[in-house]
Amino acid sequence: MPTLTVSGTISFPIAAESTPPSRSFSFTLNYTKKVTKDLELTGAQVDVDLLDGIADAKAVYVECLVGSGTLEANAATAGSDVTAGNGFYAWFNPDGGLTTFTVTTGADATFRYYIFS
Repeated sequence: MPTLTVSGTISFPIAAESTPPSRSFSFTLNYTKKVTKDLELTGAQVDVDLLDGIADAKAVYVECLVGSGTLEANAATAGSDVTAGNGFYAWFNPDGGLTTFTVTTGADATFRYYIFS
């Protein structure tokens, strides 16, 4: 069975003059389905489905290559806009639970995303 592994370290800066505390993290998922896609949207689009037939996603990673968009997970705004060259969106839960995942744009945009179940 294919495996997705995500690991790294997050630093939490407290003040500019102090050494930030850090926390290591790791996530491993044996998955049965995956979607990897570059999605090009023309003009304003509302609630474009990103799950592509996956009914219960357990891990997602989205980055914006061109433009910007607002992500919604399970009908709630997932966070601030994802903008080209400015961050990404990642979500992991081995128990699943992501049943709807959409993007809304105000103009042309391109997203690269990976979804696992």
